Amino acid sequence: MAMTNKAKYLPAVFLGSTAFGFLNFGLPIYADGIGLDAVTIGGAYTVFMGTMLIVRPLIGAGLDRFGRRWFFTTAFVFYTFAMLAFAHTEGTAGLYVARFLQGVGASLMWVTAKTMIADTEEPSSRGIAMGRLTTRSVRGSIIGGFYGFTLLGFMPLAQAWPIAFLGYAVLSGLAFIWSVGNVGETTAVIAQPAEDRVRFSPELRRLFVIVFLTGFASALIEPIYLLYLKTKFELPMLVLALVFFPAGLVFAVLPRYSGGWSDKWGRGPVIAVGVIFAGLVSLALPFWPLVVFVGASYVLFSVGWAMASPALDALVADLSPAHGRGRVIGAKEAAAGVGAAFGPLVGGALYQYTTPAAAFVVNGMTLFVAAFLTYHWFAMNR
Repeated sequence: MAMTNKAKYLPAVFLGSTAFGFLNFGLPIYADGIGLDAVTIGGAYTVFMGTMLIVRPLIGAGLDRFGRRWFFTTAFVFYTFAMLAFAHTEGTAGLYVARFLQGVGASLMWVTAKTMIADTEEPSSRGIAMGRLTTRSVRGSIIGGFYGFTLLGFMPLAQAWPIAFLGYAVLSGLAFIWSVGNVGETTAVIAQPAEDRVRFSPELRRLFVIVFLTGFASALIEPIYLLYLKTKFELPMLVLALVFFPAGLVFAVLPRYSGGWSDKWGRGPVIAVGVIFAGLVSLALPFWPLVVFVGASYVLFSVGWAMASPALDALVADLSPAHGRGRVIGAKEAAAGVGAAFGPLVGGALYQYTTPAAAFVVNGMTLFVAAFLTYHWFAMNR
């Protein structure tokens, strides 16, 4: 299928996402290898999420004032410097600086890309468009993760880490070049008077509660998941990476279709079913005796998130006024950032001071609450 003008940001998203999978699962191993404890590792995730929490609303306001194009392009400048910082980091301070730069880049890319989708897609196709954005990002993450984990499988950590991130820096630079030459503006620049504020409807405020809960849950187990598998099953890094590969394939394909389900059957029901499905699987994950069962469960976990994620983004776009889309989507991403900033700290503390299973149980229960609220607020009587 030929790429339309309104989807020309997708190749840049693909290239800019190549480090995501490697960072999400490889960062705890690297940090553990240089002697950082679980709480400090959780702090690296909190720096990333906290940065996004602060800058996302500012980006959203800027999008409504100055347009979309250059915000999107600037994302890959920050990504490039972040990857270079990761390549040269040797301790906590350097790691946190790299995470800060990555957080700014991620905020610019995601808030702007989702706002451009809201600009260019009708409500009847926003779900599938959000799903397409997700699949393109995950495909980049899978390919980039395969590259990074292959290096870790055949080289000492101290050698593989900088080589991996120099490669990611090159890819981020290519994303910048592509976006400068191909990504155009998707809306007229609207200079809002200082007194003209976007009013957040009761529906939006309720939705932000759900976004907070899902953001908290999704980040809760990120800093400890690979540490848990490495400790429990004592497997080489390359084997651990392969455990997640089938789940990555699911997330690289399914959102393109599951986003369309929300266009057809409604946002609320699809979000609620996906979130409760992920919650059920999360409760079972730490209790499997064999790693193959963990891999299969993670596939099912990804199915749940692949259903919920594009539908949630499409619902935010549906509820956003045309003159304030950037600010609403920026606020939504900030709500997710609040949850995601606390999640790694809680997950790291549970892992270090209680039992590894506790983080997975809290994750599952949080998702149950989010699913109930979604059904009550956005699925009943609709």
